[in-house]
Amino acid sequence: MGQRKKFHTGKNTSLINKPKVPEKTRALFLSKNEQRVKIADLYSQEYKSVDNSVKSLILKIPDGILSTYFSHSKRNPMKKSTPLYILFSLLITLGLLLSSCSTDEEFYDEAYATEEAATEEVFTDATEAPAAESAPGEIVYDLGFTPQENGFNFSNYGDDIPATNLTAGEMRRMFGDQVCSRLDGDDCTLTPPAEQWMEEINGSMAGGHCEGMAVLSLMMYTNQVSPSEFGGSVASDLDINDEALQREIAYWWATQTVAPTYTSVIKGTPMEILEVVQQMDASGETYSIGIYKEDGSGGHAITPFGVEDKGNGLYAILVYDNNYPGETRELFVDSRDNTWLYEASINPQVESELYTGNADTQTLDLTPTSARLGTQECPFCDGGGVSLKGGGVLAAPDQKLNQVFLDGEGHILITDNDGRRLGYVDGKIVNEIPGATYTAYRMEASGNAPEPIYWIPEGLDITVEIDGSALTEETLTDLIMIGPGFSIGVEGIYLEPGQVDTAYFYPADQTIAYETAADESPYIVIGIENPDAEADYYFEVQGADIQGGGIITVYLDTKAGDLLINAEKLNNEGTFDFYLTRITDELEEEFAAEGIVLNQGAVVYVNYAEWTDANPEGMYFGVDLDDDGVIDDEYVVDDSQ
Repeated sequence: MGQRKKFHTGKNTSLINKPKVPEKTRALFLSKNEQRVKIADLYSQEYKSVDNSVKSLILKIPDGILSTYFSHSKRNPMKKSTPLYILFSLLITLGLLLSSCSTDEEFYDEAYATEEAATEEVFTDATEAPAAESAPGEIVYDLGFTPQENGFNFSNYGDDIPATNLTAGEMRRMFGDQVCSRLDGDDCTLTPPAEQWMEEINGSMAGGHCEGMAVLSLMMYTNQVSPSEFGGSVASDLDINDEALQREIAYWWATQTVAPTYTSVIKGTPMEILEVVQQMDASGETYSIGIYKEDGSGGHAITPFGVEDKGNGLYAILVYDNNYPGETRELFVDSRDNTWLYEASINPQVESELYTGNADTQTLDLTPTSARLGTQECPFCDGGGVSLKGGGVLAAPDQKLNQVFLDGEGHILITDNDGRRLGYVDGKIVNEIPGATYTAYRMEASGNAPEPIYWIPEGLDITVEIDGSALTEETLTDLIMIGPGFSIGVEGIYLEPGQVDTAYFYPADQTIAYETAADESPYIVIGIENPDAEADYYFEVQGADIQGGGIITVYLDTKAGDLLINAEKLNNEGTFDFYLTRITDELEEEFAAEGIVLNQGAVVYVNYAEWTDANPEGMYFGVDLDDDGVIDDEYVVDDSQ
């Protein structure tokens, strides 16, 4: 463990309460890169409407204009009404226009020429000068990790490569044998809720794998995972095309979604985060950093390994950002106002954005590596489930939770029976439901992060609006709830711009109702684990033809062994296909039937419990034509497979 300098985070410490230096005067001591970042920050404070695209252009201001601005402001700070202020604004505008028309290579040569000598001196082993360097400072903490050797040689990836993510093997490793309906040696057939959960998590990785890469590279450096298992001596030796490595990255990515990893996340002010980073020990506890935009979106994971004191109360946390292989990046922490700033991009070919925050935003967090080790709490196992213990700000100690996933575009807004909300309102996430919370994914490879995982107290009935108001084109969307021993949801919703559909979840009754005003043919899916019964089941009511809109309700009556499909509130007749998987300790059986009539106002009973593949008579269907609880028609449906 390297040398560490102690920082205090209390309000009365000398570090935080040093006499303040004017912002622009203080910027004279910064590198040109840092001056650009500082001026972007100052303009953001002055003009609240400055967006990230303008900030990015400000970062390209030529050196000469920077010198004019900062040297004058040291003597006589500019005011909006002064001619020099107006002149400088014109120079800024001209500089931005010129820089925006230049190529990336031209900008690099112009803006970084003055930094070249210092870069070569500090990063002698680098094959390329870091893109996020600043004037060298005093190293006050060093873990010993280097991005060039201990980081991966490939960039963060999403679904842009044909990668393998979680399989039944990783699921069993993470949660134990309880995820298996049937176990034959090392061959695990997942329970239906486990299969659904794995599908949702793997789908979410399409947005990026930065969490897994940030964690695994650090664990390889600390010898908690051996690179030799994947064909190298250090992380930088490894090949992304190795399926075993892909699955390992996916495993550590997935730990962010479960306890105790999720419930161990440390949130704090920028100075508190800085203090904890310096306590990392290669033979003890280490951390990955999560950064977020102020609205809670854009989660990204990076690997801290050092701290530099830049002087004048400015510190840089040195990080490995897997969007930039082989580079040392800097996350700036300003002790005077307890703020932080990081310039990042989903990859070097995409325009960067400024991530910023302060003591109130809680947009920096740390996840301890130790929490990821060992068996995780299973959110979908019967008799299990995740409880948010010890957090204090979340759920009651024994409160179990269900998870809600949106796989696709759009946003959701969850409402309980008392009208309290969780989800997106006017572009920001609100949480008014006691005991509920949400997890923002850390991924950032595609720039299109999925909806967070929402955590709802077990047994709570909820209404979920699926909102396509912000869409610009039609998209395919799934909505799934997963809890201890069950999964239930709607798949294949064709959500058009401006369309708002509604789903009603009644988890205690294993019931879902889906309402739409559009012509839809979604899949209603239900999975159950029955550890005390003969079999586990997975059901699909496929392509329920909802013409002219309406409400379709699907209810699983496990005591009677019936699946009920209620068309009472459909506006027209339709048809549906039915699919079932039955898993026992000995075998896996399937049943399928097509073109089943769904009469308006009727309830269809599917007597699934009495069917086995050995039954030549097929499966019994009953129809209650007027929803009075009396079966008016009964028939047998043959297996179409």
